[in-house]
Amino acid sequence: MTVEAGDSPDRLAEVSRLSTLLADRVLAAQAAEEPVPKAHINALLDAAIILDKYEIALPEPLGQIVDQISDAEDEEAGRLAWLFRPFQGTRD
Repeated sequence: MTVEAGDSPDRLAEVSRLSTLLADRVLAAQAAEEPVPKAHINALLDAAIILDKYEIALPEPLGQIVDQISDAEDEEAGRLAWLFRPFQGTRD
């Protein structure tokens, strides 16, 4: 995505608006225990990266999803560390 200097505020506002709509859908699907397409999560992560790059505050629903992803990654990293714990300190 190329952002021109003259129209970046409009484009960034549109990214923010669309990410809010999609994040609301994803959160509603989660609440209803429905599957969430991976493409939706990828699109939201892309939007978060773009907004962060241009120092635009993440919309509330998008922030919630980013936090959930971060929490899941932290939990997964913790699980992996626990699984590899017996192998720590051993070298072949």
